[in-house]
Amino acid sequence: MDRHDPSDWRRLAWWIHDHLPYSSLFFFPRLAAFNIQWRENPERWIQSYIAPKGYLTRPGMANHAGLHGAEYEGFPALR
Repeated sequence: MDRHDPSDWRRLAWWIHDHLPYSSLFFFPRLAAFNIQWRENPERWIQSYIAPKGYLTRPGMANHAGLHGAEYEGFPALR
């Protein structure tokens, strides 16, 4: 995987969703940038300005619960 290929933003988003205690994630097209926000009471939603734009997931969406390992296959294991 090319670390700066913007088409891969969803792979990283799902990895963060499954492994880190985030509240919100925004992905941007320039410089492979993203903002990650933490809150004591997390909202747990992911949105992007990279195609496909909009929400990848948020509470209430069918894809929000469970693990998404197939989406980021090949990522290094978390140590």
